[in-house]
Amino acid sequence: MLLACGGYPEPHDALSAAQAEVKGAEVGGANENPKAALHVKLAKDQIDKAQKLMGDDNEEAERLLIRAQADADLALAIAKEAKAQNDAAEASEQVGKLRKEMSK
Repeated sequence: MLLACGGYPEPHDALSAAQAEVKGAEVGGANENPKAALHVKLAKDQIDKAQKLMGDDNEEAERLLIRAQADADLALAIAKEAKAQNDAAEASEQVGKLRKEMSK
């Protein structure tokens, strides 16, 4: 473990966690929804900035990585919500079709 910035350790665990959260959001369909994709981009940008700060300002790097995790989590939640709304709309449409057929 490297220490810098007054002994504050480089946030390698936070970096790995943030990268994993972004990957999870992408796998979860976040790039298919514009709002979710924006949060994925924000998370990636924060990870890039944090990597540049590591070694010089580890405390700020860790804060950026925590924000990146939060953005990635939000991206996944937005993607899941959009999918759930789409699924509900499709189910409602199917019910409507069935009711129409039954009333004939």
